[in-house]
Amino acid sequence: MLKGSWVSLAMFLTLGSYGQTIAPINSGTVWVPALVELKSGKIAYDLSVDDFSIKDNGIEQQIVLQSDMGAQPISLLFVIQTGHNSATQLGKISRLPDLLDSILTSPQDQIAIVTFDSSPHFLQAFTANSDTVSSSFASILPGNSAAALFDAMHMAISSLSKAAPENHKVIVLISGEHDHGSVGSDSGSLIREVSSSNASVYSLSFTPGRKELFGKLRSLNPLAVTGGVMQRNAGEALAQLTGGDFFRFDNERDFEDRIGDIGNHIHNRYNLAFQPSNPRPGFHSLQVEVRQSRVNIISARGGYWASDDSRFGSAGGSK
Repeated sequence: MLKGSWVSLAMFLTLGSYGQTIAPINSGTVWVPALVELKSGKIAYDLSVDDFSIKDNGIEQQIVLQSDMGAQPISLLFVIQTGHNSATQLGKISRLPDLLDSILTSPQDQIAIVTFDSSPHFLQAFTANSDTVSSSFASILPGNSAAALFDAMHMAISSLSKAAPENHKVIVLISGEHDHGSVGSDSGSLIREVSSSNASVYSLSFTPGRKELFGKLRSLNPLAVTGGVMQRNAGEALAQLTGGDFFRFDNERDFEDRIGDIGNHIHNRYNLAFQPSNPRPGFHSLQVEVRQSRVNIISARGGYWASDDSRFGSAGGSK
């Protein structure tokens, strides 16, 4: 790695030659990341925009497919729990700076860090300087007995809204599964904020257990489903809503492997976009399908929130 910037040593296959260029990013663009695999479990690379279907509240949309995946920088924001029962987990994430080559593949990529116990703390503003980021990670210490997860995610979404609109926006949440002590945000307001943005949430949980079996938010009422699951497993609900993914880790090796999985998913997903044909205010359910029987959609954005002035994409593109 070159000193002072993130330069990737990893090479990823590009989906771009199978897509088409999107229109300029604006506040009305809804980005829909989708990870697609073959029946064998391998990532499907050769799909075109004609292979996809997106329905917004049941209405088919005209979609485009991002053609040059490597052209957009990544704004990556880590949200790390330091309070409640996380003290024994912090050692597992001490090598994070050495693991980021799987995610940050361009010198223009940038990273920021939010930590939280009873309140969120903006530990590191967005920077492309690897030495600065390494020092910030090294300074993380255990917090108090609370874990204001909702307040921390509110801070993260607010921070990402200030990043360049063309940047691919990603939040990596490393935490337990429940909020303990937020005072400025609740599950309902956070769902609205996250679904109003075009950020993707990838959640890494250090809480033992199993994934919630509530599907991919493609039910008749995904907003109600999301609200219920937020109370049981906030990280998984946010990941499913935004087209990210949810993982657990038990030890340092698991953690390293899951960071690699996140990088693999980010760089090998299809990035679809559309301008809603009916951008009425409120929550919109998304149904993403592939018109090929040989593949499965592993994850895709489950919905978005259109505000009263229709500026629901103000947090920028999801690549």
